[in-house]
Amino acid sequence: MYKIVTFTPRELFDQVWETPVLKLAQEIGISDVALSKACRKAGLTLPPRGHWAKPIFKRPSKPNPPTNEHPISFTVLDRTTLPVRSADPVQPKAVRSAIEVPHTLLAPHSLVSKWLKCVYTAKPHEGHLETTGKNVLDAKISIGLIERCALIFDTLIKESEVLGFQWKISDDKTLVAVNGEHLGIKFVERLKKHVIPPPPPPAPKRNARWEPNFSMLRSPQFEWSSTGELSLQIDARAEYGKRKNWTDTKTGKIEEKLTSILDGFGSIAESVKALRLKNEEDRRERMAQEAVRLELVKREEIHRRLRHRLVKNTKRWEQSQRLRSFIQATCDANANTSEQTQQQTALWAVWATSQANLLDPLHPDTSSVTSLAVTIESWFNGYVMRAEKDWWSE
Repeated sequence: MYKIVTFTPRELFDQVWETPVLKLAQEIGISDVALSKACRKAGLTLPPRGHWAKPIFKRPSKPNPPTNEHPISFTVLDRTTLPVRSADPVQPKAVRSAIEVPHTLLAPHSLVSKWLKCVYTAKPHEGHLETTGKNVLDAKISIGLIERCALIFDTLIKESEVLGFQWKISDDKTLVAVNGEHLGIKFVERLKKHVIPPPPPPAPKRNARWEPNFSMLRSPQFEWSSTGELSLQIDARAEYGKRKNWTDTKTGKIEEKLTSILDGFGSIAESVKALRLKNEEDRRERMAQEAVRLELVKREEIHRRLRHRLVKNTKRWEQSQRLRSFIQATCDANANTSEQTQQQTALWAVWATSQANLLDPLHPDTSSVTSLAVTIESWFNGYVMRAEKDWWSE
């Protein structure tokens, strides 16, 4: 899949002074940044900025070649191992006619009518009309763009519904269902933010007592002014590089880009679906790997607990044997004592033996010692392992 491309410092030095770095990096199969870093690391002098834009007779002379002989290697994609693309003819993309936005709002869509009733009574907050909690179309605009935004919304909704797209409002979010994928849509106006200067301090009174002026310590106040610059933003988890914003520019307004926006809906929906399927496949693969890992750590935990039980039973058996030996030694020591002492010793021996039997894992049977059954808790995941040392780890 990948291969190593190696150059000597002299070869790479000659090439960067014969071919621009951007073009040479494309030929090698790496980025121009990676090529520049490798050259600087190897001590190779690169052409200065603007070198290739100058006429040949005005370019600076080529510096002395490097004396370093250490090879320079790059890891690049081996395109010969890639699957060959099928030679099926590419189907021409249907050209959609330009969409015109009317100058007057006629028979507006129900979503647009509901939005208009809301925004005409909304109060501005930091320059934008506040519609949060009203469950209407999502548009962060000033009062001067209401009519324009309504015309764009109405045209875009009607044209997209002809293509089978479905619009709905959910939790203050405007969603468009495109081929089973939901895209978040909103209009946002760019505002200018201005600092409101504080009022001038009052003129001091003659012979008046000095008092501190705390008004200068207040937090700055701001005001916002409309720019009329509108942008349509799509909120969706698509693949990297997909266009999701359309903005008013000097070359064209959003009204002139509705055809591109509708094409973008379909392209983004395909990208969202592809990314979602890839994430689901990655999730299934991670779950399978996690199941294998969990099975291994559970098996290790079972062996660890069995070893711990074995050592514990061994220590208990040794202690019970020591107790029995001590009991027998005590009885032997009192063999030649008085009858009363021997009776007392016999009673004590019976009690002590019963206690030794309680400690002995082999009494009254060996089932608890020879059992290999281990219960693993449901919460066990193997990430927090006990750092207990046993005879096998020492």
